[in-house]
Amino acid sequence: MSIIKLLPENVANQIAAGEVVQRPSSVVKELLENSIDSRATIIKLNIKDAGKTLIQVIDNGVGMLKEDLKVCCLRHSTSKIKNSNDLFNLKTMGFRGEALSSISSVSQISIISKKNNKDDLGYELKIDGGKEKSFKETLSNIGTSISVKNLFFNVPARRNFLKSDNVELKHIIDEFHRVALINNDINFIFSNNRNELFNLNKSIFKERIIRVFGNTTNQKLIPINESTEIANIHGFVFKPDYSRKTRSSQFFFVNGRFIKNNRLHHAVKTAYKGLIQDELHPSYFLKIEVPPESIDVNIHPNKTEIKFDNDQSIYAILISSIKHSLGQFNIAPTIDFDSNVNLNTPYDYREKSAKIPKVEYDKAFNPFDNLKDTVNVKSEDLIYESLDNSNFVFQENKEFNFAEINSLPVFQLNTKYLITKTGSGIIIINQKRAHQRILYESFLKELSNKTNPTQTLLFPLKLEFDKEELRQLKTIKNSLMHLGFEFKAFKGNSIEISGVHPLLNKANTDKLFKDFLSFSNFDNKNLSHTLNDMLAKLLSKHTSINSNEEINNKLQESLVNDLFACKDPNVCPFGKLIYKVVSTQEINTFFK
Repeated sequence: MSIIKLLPENVANQIAAGEVVQRPSSVVKELLENSIDSRATIIKLNIKDAGKTLIQVIDNGVGMLKEDLKVCCLRHSTSKIKNSNDLFNLKTMGFRGEALSSISSVSQISIISKKNNKDDLGYELKIDGGKEKSFKETLSNIGTSISVKNLFFNVPARRNFLKSDNVELKHIIDEFHRVALINNDINFIFSNNRNELFNLNKSIFKERIIRVFGNTTNQKLIPINESTEIANIHGFVFKPDYSRKTRSSQFFFVNGRFIKNNRLHHAVKTAYKGLIQDELHPSYFLKIEVPPESIDVNIHPNKTEIKFDNDQSIYAILISSIKHSLGQFNIAPTIDFDSNVNLNTPYDYREKSAKIPKVEYDKAFNPFDNLKDTVNVKSEDLIYESLDNSNFVFQENKEFNFAEINSLPVFQLNTKYLITKTGSGIIIINQKRAHQRILYESFLKELSNKTNPTQTLLFPLKLEFDKEELRQLKTIKNSLMHLGFEFKAFKGNSIEISGVHPLLNKANTDKLFKDFLSFSNFDNKNLSHTLNDMLAKLLSKHTSINSNEEINNKLQESLVNDLFACKDPNVCPFGKLIYKVVSTQEINTFFK
């Protein structure tokens, strides 16, 4: 008996939906692209519960005839291409004819469309889980309105994998940005739960970027304009000073389509070499125009990856154009010794040769002398007086006895490590990580209180953010207030902070909020615990001593004593090793 069977149509569509429809943002992307292909000039996006309950896209495009509406949700039905040659001359966003078929198989979809004014009425098609429920005439404006309700209602396992509303909304906003930025000649209106998030009028590309990411973006932009026979590159990059730790605000558009390409990103990073630190990422909004036949878009279900015929040339052109613009705006590093009088050699010393300085030191000095002369000083003295001393549970370690360390001397090595000894050998401690662990546990204890004190600022602190960053901060505003922050204003593209927790240095507040936003996936589950832990980590990071900082002997001893009084002295808050024990046996092997 044959065991290979042809899958039913609804099962095949659900399998296809697994590739095309991964989450609500996937539906938003496909529907917006359909509206753009219909030559719409106004597109409205309405969602409810981050797209889980409703995703509605309304446009004033060309609309569909009765016959077209009947077959638009059938698999591989499309008006974009007619033969295989069209795949290499694409001028539309969609072309496969899979989107509506996949979406309708995992949701309850309603499509209302009207072609032109000659038709008094439009038509409405309703499909539930891939099965047509009704098709009838209805009142309609010219264009198309698509409502997708209860996504994954018939695939509970897929629905259970969806994240919180806040996380799913962030993905939808990301997709909206990718579509709205490049299509700046279209009016977009985006609402979530009847709250308007974006209202973007037709504008030039630069104005659209500013409207999406806030007025402060204007001062960050550097224009890019390069035209060659191979490709035309236009758009904007951020000044190096505004580079970020995350790869947000990075957009490549090839022939009007948002794409992801690691090689092109590497080209941008290469152009910034020497201007930003390796761990930072530049932001950019770049449009690349190439002949349609020189690229292949049909390599990924989401159409976000493409192949170039001459990617080496485009890579080189991109580096050159960005470097040229950075140089034009005096961003690239220059060396001009004549411009700094501090670098000029005084006239009297021009003919004199350099002398080796004499260094005096005590050859008889032994750091292990006076073993009993130890002073216990709390390492909190390294920051500020308002930090209370913390009493932690003492834990034994089988490798050595922590109690021995309190009576043994400590010395510093290369202003980075602390060296002390035990009965079984020596301990090498990373001073920065040790201090971070001490501060982390102290901060965490303070922040875990039911109520936290607030220190009112004499002058409110104003911080600027783009719209998406401000939306993320609004979702955790109440939690921030519980942690001791007071806000005088929380609107527009900025917030005004009128009070902070006493443990926080006002000078670090801006950096703290930027690091806060790098933890972009805030989930409502255990939010308070997550925020306390995150804030304690960030506070310890911003207030700890540096690796190249020289500290006196009393504070060296204090760091060691307080470290081994911590609940977990083995690793820093970021999971890195704090100390290493080198046993006497290991040392003996060095000299065999």
